[in-house]
Amino acid sequence: MFATLTPRVRLLLTFTLSLLAVLVALRLGFMAYFLGHHLEKYPAAVLKALGIGVRFDLRISLLAMLPLAVLSFLPGPLRLRDRRWVQAIAVLYGTLLSVFLALFYIADFAHFSYLGERLNVTVLEFMKDQRDSLAMVWQTYPVLRLLLAVAVAGYLGYRAMRALICRYATASWPARRWQGRVVVTAVCVALFCVGILGKVTSVVPLRWSNAFFSGDLQIAALGLNPVAYFFETQANQGQRYDLEAVRAHYPQVAEYLGVTEPDLATLNFSRQVAGRDSTRRPNVVFIHLESLGANRMGLYGNPYGATPYIDQIARESSYFFPRFMVPASGTARTVFGLVTGIPDVTWGGSTASRNPLIIDQYTLVNAFEDYHKLYLIGGDAGWANIRGLLQHNIDALELWEQSDYNVPTVDVWGISDRDLFKQAHARANALAEEGKPFVMFVQTAGNHRPYTIPKDDADFQVETPPMEELSKYTWQDHAQYNAARLLDYNIRFYLEELVKGSAYENNTLFVMYGDHNTRGTFGQHMGWSENLALNDYHVPALIHGPGVIDGAHELPVNASLPDLMPTVLSLIGLPYENRTLGRDLLSIDPQWDYNTIFGGNRTVAPTIGLTGPDHSLQMDYNGENLRLYRLDEPSLDAEMSQQDPAKAAEMKFLLEGLQETFRYIMFHNSK
Repeated sequence: MFATLTPRVRLLLTFTLSLLAVLVALRLGFMAYFLGHHLEKYPAAVLKALGIGVRFDLRISLLAMLPLAVLSFLPGPLRLRDRRWVQAIAVLYGTLLSVFLALFYIADFAHFSYLGERLNVTVLEFMKDQRDSLAMVWQTYPVLRLLLAVAVAGYLGYRAMRALICRYATASWPARRWQGRVVVTAVCVALFCVGILGKVTSVVPLRWSNAFFSGDLQIAALGLNPVAYFFETQANQGQRYDLEAVRAHYPQVAEYLGVTEPDLATLNFSRQVAGRDSTRRPNVVFIHLESLGANRMGLYGNPYGATPYIDQIARESSYFFPRFMVPASGTARTVFGLVTGIPDVTWGGSTASRNPLIIDQYTLVNAFEDYHKLYLIGGDAGWANIRGLLQHNIDALELWEQSDYNVPTVDVWGISDRDLFKQAHARANALAEEGKPFVMFVQTAGNHRPYTIPKDDADFQVETPPMEELSKYTWQDHAQYNAARLLDYNIRFYLEELVKGSAYENNTLFVMYGDHNTRGTFGQHMGWSENLALNDYHVPALIHGPGVIDGAHELPVNASLPDLMPTVLSLIGLPYENRTLGRDLLSIDPQWDYNTIFGGNRTVAPTIGLTGPDHSLQMDYNGENLRLYRLDEPSLDAEMSQQDPAKAAEMKFLLEGLQETFRYIMFHNSK
């Protein structure tokens, strides 16, 4: 039957099916490499996503075929069959297409391995920090081998396209009546339209949102085509707030936040918190635990936990918050949320720190009156406009970055965490000896690709337990495991070897928090946060205060990143005006024991969520695809909004109010 088709139809059909076969093979490779566990646990959902993804691949293959179809229909002196220069254009097109797809898919696989998301328009944000981004790529990935793979793909595309064109040019055309040509044309057009739509039973085309049917982002990723997804996300610029919705939810949100003088007309969110008389004012050190998720720690039951020291101090002179979650995953979002007290719910391909319209923010850091304020980062503070966020909003800030240290740079992220702690300690101890209280932020970066183990004066030893065991407890490889171990080692070095015996040892609160989690295998120990796909947000948080905090306190409230600053201010007894979204975790009203998440497809259609004492609710930003789960029966297969519609409606209303208020306050929180 194939032989009875015209050479043009055979050319276009062969081209389309060959490209489709390559794209499907890449999709199967993606599934095998990234979703092996999901295939075992949720086979029906994975296969459904695979089917959606293959339909996207068919759409891309058909669209890629169109330029070749145009060339094949050119008349007379431009006819593809007879003109070598037109044939050369076709071969060049096939070669360039192969190079483009190879580059795109390599970038997509690397992007997913790094961030757990298919390639989308947010990758362009990295181009704003070109030096750091390119250096990280060079240090993390085998760039030369990948470029060789691109060259091989281009060569194979060239050979395949040349063979197709040669076969087309030398083929004989069968005689066929006009009726036969009409039938073939009609069938081809119909099949093309069905392939582009991606559906047979509906005129509504297949959309990227069809891939997000399961509530699991890893499964959804299998249903996306990176080329189509990238260009679809490029068109979206996010959303601003809905003022009427903010007003409609204001009474409940004001009660949730504890606003003492609510005013619907002015949308007042301010709370005045009285301090207490005390001659003692402890110092505060905020330690940013880069990429450390709760599921990586023995504190949460991981037998291959990489943080024995942090596990230990969480049970000594500390407040430990086992249900702490960052509202949005990502380092820039966490820095913004900590400093401003507002969850970064920016979407459309960027982050709040990069938005010049909301750079001016009130911050509770300035409530540390008469405190010396320091921020130390091992790399360049220009990354993600963090320098602008910090210096513009924190009064009299002493900012230290890579160019300020006289120590070696170890990788793209600047100096080592060990050297960073040495620099931080030297400055803090000098202030303490002068009798000056201080609040200091130390942003670590070592637990981050490329997972560099520095060659320095430390005696840190790399460990390589069997991967078949490590992989059962979230670890992807030994580099990831040892980078987390090194972070814990450096925390021990700072507190045990530097702080101990110093001028600020017994008068300082050390606030430690993870900024987000990283991709890993599915663990066997985390319960609800991993089973409900919340492990990206579930991170450690503790306030350690030897000499300040008596005993160990585990507080199982649903804590969130914006809560840290008001909690610390209350602990040390300073008065403050809280205009933002954080609450004192030591006095949470049980009626409002919730925290929120903002994630999923943050480029065009984010997922938002609310977790309470017994339930977790997740839904699309517009209220669609609502899913309610019990925390004591944590499974994406155990959705129960139909069984408990009252609970689903109650949590949905609160979640919508909080998310709308977050967006509003970002634009109404100026100093």
